[in-house]
Amino acid sequence: MKINQKPIFIILILLGVFFLRLPSLFEPYWYGDEGIYLTIGQALRKGLLLYRDAYDNKPPILYLLAAASGSVFWFRALLLAWMMGTTFFFYKLAQKLLREEIKARVALLVFALLSSLPLIEGNIANAEIFFLGPIILGLLLSLRAAPRFFPAGVLFSLAFLLKVPAVFDLGGLAVFLFILAFPTLSVLKKSLRSLIKNYLLLSLGFILLPLALLLYFHLNGAAGQFISAAFLQNIGYLSSWSAGTHSGFVTQSGLIKRGVLLLFAVTLLFLSRRRLQPEFNFICLWFVFSLFGATLSERPYPHYLLQVLPPFSLLCASLLAEKKVEKTFSIALFLVLGATIIFYKFYFYHTFSYYQNFLSYAIGRETQETYFGKFDQKVPQTYKVTEFIAETSLPTENIFVWGDEPYIYALSRRLSAGRFTVAYHIVDYHKYQETILALGKNPPRIIIYDRGMQGRSFPELDSFIWQKYQKIKTVGNLEILLRVNQ
Repeated sequence: MKINQKPIFIILILLGVFFLRLPSLFEPYWYGDEGIYLTIGQALRKGLLLYRDAYDNKPPILYLLAAASGSVFWFRALLLAWMMGTTFFFYKLAQKLLREEIKARVALLVFALLSSLPLIEGNIANAEIFFLGPIILGLLLSLRAAPRFFPAGVLFSLAFLLKVPAVFDLGGLAVFLFILAFPTLSVLKKSLRSLIKNYLLLSLGFILLPLALLLYFHLNGAAGQFISAAFLQNIGYLSSWSAGTHSGFVTQSGLIKRGVLLLFAVTLLFLSRRRLQPEFNFICLWFVFSLFGATLSERPYPHYLLQVLPPFSLLCASLLAEKKVEKTFSIALFLVLGATIIFYKFYFYHTFSYYQNFLSYAIGRETQETYFGKFDQKVPQTYKVTEFIAETSLPTENIFVWGDEPYIYALSRRLSAGRFTVAYHIVDYHKYQETILALGKNPPRIIIYDRGMQGRSFPELDSFIWQKYQKIKTVGNLEILLRVNQ
């Protein structure tokens, strides 16, 4: 069998994805957001209600995936399997949009490589990597010869319920359907009925899951908390950036400017619709809408760029196009992406050293502690603290961590004594009083206090600790406090 035969090619790509992601299965508990997801997931497994009993500010699907996983190993294993499927369906989408096999293969190579490497956090189980799958499947259903818009809407809803910015990929599709329906004004009346029908089917599919979730939380008396935490609180969070926390609409002007640029790009693509192939027009629309979604919060986290990766990969292959106008558009959009990365100061993770360290660990040249410590210098202290927690408390007992160390909960398999798993949620949402009341109602046997935090004072907690707890051990910046007043 020759290497250029389609089955062999895609099999080799999927094997490449598997082996590039294999080291991620052996990473320690070190990535803060994963620690939150797994802690919330643990709470769900124990019967607590999301948002009401265990809080984070994202839609619910990611926590359900974390609950199904149970540990960082299985969370990453789920992601590995998920991305192998996503890669396969991206290949099908690339074949449809690019029409030529060589272009589809170039796009697939770019996508498979960049989505698997740690460069832009493709190895981390974040919402942005998970929602690529339902978006790509939704587009496949929407762009086929006989479109199926209702199930496509359900898939876009699933992506949206992983993280809100995924809705902009749907926006790109909606604009493309408009452009496709109205190539000229002469067919306006004929196309309008079909367009409205397609929009209605997409919309009905899109609202189905959110309405089902709203009903579920309503029946459990937490509809308001669901709407507030999953959606309303994300408005400020996703449109502002100040010193690592959200603080209101401090960048409204930036959001408006990006909105104007998006409108300009859409107008340009609409006016150029007769000069561009419809498939290429859609790729460009998808790119500008996904880039808008990726920069919504102006945060420079590399995993935000994963949202742009599918259309970026398709544009890379479009450089092979014979039409000069398509090459020009592709290069222009690459320049826009490069300027965006520089302007918002996106940072990236080392790739070569990541695999080099794993190889050294795999062949026994370095110990597990040394290997774990290379991910974050806090990892060794985290593991030592969780060992102590396991030895001195029961699995049914809650603990409390004052700090941004959520993986202590996940690794020790203990729940928080309050709703919140990280200090910045308590600080940002001013939940000091709620936290103190929760601790007073059921004082945990153990409190972990991070003395390394700067600028986050909690006098009421300090007073509570002084009355009821005694420091018995210090591990790095973490103080382990044991309750003495029973």
